Amino acid sequence: MILKHFALFGLVLSGVMTIAGHASSVPELSPWHHTISDFAAYDRGGLVEFAMGLAAMSSLALLPSIKKFGRAAVALMGTWSGSLMVATIIPTDPVGEALGTAGYVHRYASALAFLALLAGGLLIAQRMPSTTKRNMRWLSAVGIVSGAAMMASTYVFDRIAIGATERVMAAAELAVIVIVAMEGLPRELRLAPTPEMI
Repeated sequence: MILKHFALFGLVLSGVMTIAGHASSVPELSPWHHTISDFAAYDRGGLVEFAMGLAAMSSLALLPSIKKFGRAAVALMGTWSGSLMVATIIPTDPVGEALGTAGYVHRYASALAFLALLAGGLLIAQRMPSTTKRNMRWLSAVGIVSGAAMMASTYVFDRIAIGATERVMAAAELAVIVIVAMEGLPRELRLAPTPEMI
């Protein structure tokens, strides 16, 4: 239970820190046109990068309580945590520069993290109460659609609105992992996750 409290607190705090990191960033970066990774790469060791690492560690703390959902769920959520930590440690290349090896590692680690969380969230949702299951499926659907829009922006539409689509996806997936963290906690300690958390 202590680990779940830590995880919930860390996940919510990571969302708050990400917002604060965006607010304190430079005018050259836009949440509409630039990804969360762009903000993290611009301010190494800053709030956004720290928030990514905190989200990874908080998710890792959930693994013991996820065992009851099966090995596949643990493997997927572990992949999410590990891949997000890799993406935190290895930043993308600064805006305006061509992607190098580190940039590609960061890109594919990030993609793997979000795919694993989507799959893990859907798997865990199968064993949740009906209302929670419906919410998790709805949030996962938002994550899938926004993720597809982000891919289209990346490879077809010259990164138009890539930042906006990524943030919708990240908000939906953060809400999913927060729901998982709240499962089993006393009602008075629960927080209502919303897409505005990130």
